[in-house]
Amino acid sequence: MPAARKTLRLRGPRSAIGFLGLALVAALLAGGYLAWVWVPVYALHYDVKQVVRDFGNRAVKDPDDAALVARMTERLAALQAIRVSDPSGKVSSRPVVDVRDQDVVWQREGSVLHVAFAYEREVSYPIVDRSVTKVMTVDLSLDVSRPDWGTAR
Repeated sequence: MPAARKTLRLRGPRSAIGFLGLALVAALLAGGYLAWVWVPVYALHYDVKQVVRDFGNRAVKDPDDAALVARMTERLAALQAIRVSDPSGKVSSRPVVDVRDQDVVWQREGSVLHVAFAYEREVSYPIVDRSVTKVMTVDLSLDVSRPDWGTAR
């Protein structure tokens, strides 16, 4: 009869979470933190593009481009505001999307309207007390031709 072989087991007590589990939890926390910081920035940028598309639709019937740009910049300023304090300590409100009429490229070329502008967005990372400035750009070409529905027969 062969002699029984002794096996050496080097297993210690099993931990509840391993290295891979810790890495996964850390990645989920980092992704959640970045989403918490950046999703509102891009959600507002989406709203900005929707305002521009709305005024592009208005441009189909309204040929007064200067008035459309003025109303569009007012509407962009009304989307969201932040409270800032000046060096003297006075707190005031200023728009997040601060675009002036002269900063907007508004060009009609035939049946295409080209609208372009850029605005700066201050993005702050709350836990690490750091902030960055992100330049958000809008560059849209919109169809402003009047539809031809034809005549009913």
